[in-house]
Amino acid sequence: MTMKTHIKILLPLLILIFIFQVETSAQKTWNFGLNGGFNLSWVKAEVVTGDPLPGDFGTRFSYTAGLFGEYGFNERMFFQIGFNIDQRGFSYKETSESSSVDVTVKAPYIEIPMLFRYAFINNENFAMYALAGPSFAFLVGGKIKGERTVNGEKYDINNKVSDSHNSTDIGLKVGLGAEIPFADNKGATFFGLRYNYGFTDHIRQAGYYETSNINANSNVVSFVVGVRGYIE
Repeated sequence: MTMKTHIKILLPLLILIFIFQVETSAQKTWNFGLNGGFNLSWVKAEVVTGDPLPGDFGTRFSYTAGLFGEYGFNERMFFQIGFNIDQRGFSYKETSESSSVDVTVKAPYIEIPMLFRYAFINNENFAMYALAGPSFAFLVGGKIKGERTVNGEKYDINNKVSDSHNSTDIGLKVGLGAEIPFADNKGATFFGLRYNYGFTDHIRQAGYYETSNINANSNVVSFVVGVRGYIE
């Protein structure tokens, strides 16, 4: 998914949030915001059947970006729903006597997290919070790219992620963060660390893992920064 495609998706949602802000200006319980940052993603293969090869799963470094709306029950407890472009994936290497494979799985997802946020430290100039809730992610393309070597001959690998991976990932997201208010508490900047564990089997079939059938769960650690504005 290209940056132009990301903009085409996010821009209409930004316009809708602006309209929503105007129409609900009488409510003091809503805020909205933007966030972005970096992802470190990998998979953990807990079940391997068939004829496993000596393969190794590694991490992928990528990015996340999105927007959210948040309802405040009081000064400490909030419910947040987001819409993120979440780049995930992992690397994979395997080697046998006559062949080897070295690939990177680049998997972009549309992620919709639904999180409860609780500010356990909340004063005039600084707040710290914890958040937790389910996350629903939907695969929107992606490629498996790399190289296969057989008896000294090298071949390019360039396949669709959807050929060998599930298109939906349901997970649990938890995190910690801090925020600093500005403009007489009409807005705030924030930063935090989040972890998402996927309950869905990530790899659907053998794919480039030869005769192995792998049940693997996705893991994503995200460092995010952002800004929120409060509706008055």
